[in-house]
Amino acid sequence: EGVAAIARIEAATASKIGAEASGTIPTVTSPDRLLASIDAPAYQASAPAGPDTLKVADAAPVSAMLSSRSQTKQNETAKSDDRIRKGFDRPELCVDLLMAGCVQSFVDFFYITNRKAPAVDHLAEQAPTVAEIPGETMVFLKETLEAAETARRSQAFQQCMESYNLLAEYFEKVADFKSAMYFFQRCADVATEIDAFESCAKANLNLGSCEEEGGNWKSAMEFHERALEIATTADALPLQIKAASRLTRVYQVLAERAEQQGRDMEASELYERCLDCARLSRDAKLEGAACHRLGLSRHRTGHYQPAIELQKSFFEICRMHDDRAGESSARAALAQSYEAIGNAPEAIRQLENLLNVASEAGELKAQASACLNLGVLYSGRGDHTKSVELLEQHFDLARQLGDRKLIDSARVVLGMVRGNGRLKGFIELVNTDLEKLLKWKSKRTLAENNNP
Repeated sequence: EGVAAIARIEAATASKIGAEASGTIPTVTSPDRLLASIDAPAYQASAPAGPDTLKVADAAPVSAMLSSRSQTKQNETAKSDDRIRKGFDRPELCVDLLMAGCVQSFVDFFYITNRKAPAVDHLAEQAPTVAEIPGETMVFLKETLEAAETARRSQAFQQCMESYNLLAEYFEKVADFKSAMYFFQRCADVATEIDAFESCAKANLNLGSCEEEGGNWKSAMEFHERALEIATTADALPLQIKAASRLTRVYQVLAERAEQQGRDMEASELYERCLDCARLSRDAKLEGAACHRLGLSRHRTGHYQPAIELQKSFFEICRMHDDRAGESSARAALAQSYEAIGNAPEAIRQLENLLNVASEAGELKAQASACLNLGVLYSGRGDHTKSVELLEQHFDLARQLGDRKLIDSARVVLGMVRGNGRLKGFIELVNTDLEKLLKWKSKRTLAENNNP
């Protein structure tokens, strides 16, 4: 089969060279038109000279011959289509690409259609086999590759980019992101060659999205940053917004990973870039969420006043969009920052507002958190009664949530605060009243006036 393919290529090449010399290369691809372009000159050469036209009787044999050849060609085409549908015509398509002079397309098609199928676990030791590709898909790949290379050769660059983009989108849909990136990069190369800035920005955005799917966040960041830079240069506002939105997500993921690894300063820088891109995206919700994350990061690094300003911005955005859950998060973060700078009254005010908002919204977790923080703050200020009341409420909410870890924690905190409330009376008893001390040691009871 290989020898026959080589012979076909050589014959086609020789035929093409001779046709180029005589200037009679047919440009039609339809079987009937191609037969007409080949047979008509031969018939005309054999026709009698003179102005008279052929008679119907003279033309009949030639017409029958053309009809017979056309029918044969149609039968061959039908058989070929049937073979393609069954996926048996891979070598033929490769040869067709070479005959068309599309060498790069042949290379791409060969590698795509001859890739090894992934090994099955229980057959890991078995030799890898070529992945099965449906015949229709192979025809689509061959024709689109040929169209792209032909368009690029004839400097129809827009058509070339459309073909490469079509191939990339196909591979993206089947989750073959490596191949998708290969053709998106082709789009970027062609766009760069002709200074098509918007097309180049789109290609880089698509490359970044493929890297996101593969979990390569740093590489995705580089592609999206390049796309944003190109879109800004081209003054393409929709592309700027899209690139900024993608970068917001990428920066957030990278910042969260830095936090997990204890690199808080690096995380804070990434959150700051995240906020800048969120503002460029003109998405208020993205901007609010970025303010909140950066505020929390600033708090962790000890920058409490900037953290307060950022959480206030987040709170205002949430209030504008009637985001009750966001308001609760903002008030909780504000209370934490105010407590850190020693402003306990403002921290308590924020937490009380948070408790009211969370109660109206029916958010049990937010209520539990607010009760816990308020109870601890009141305990620190010496208001034992209020502290115990809030911590008992926190314990009840934990039981409603059914979170065993939270229930155990709430039980311990409540017990500690109750114990601290009894500590003063117990110390006084030990120091001043031996009789009551002995009763307590024997019966573990305290008199009513010493049991606050």
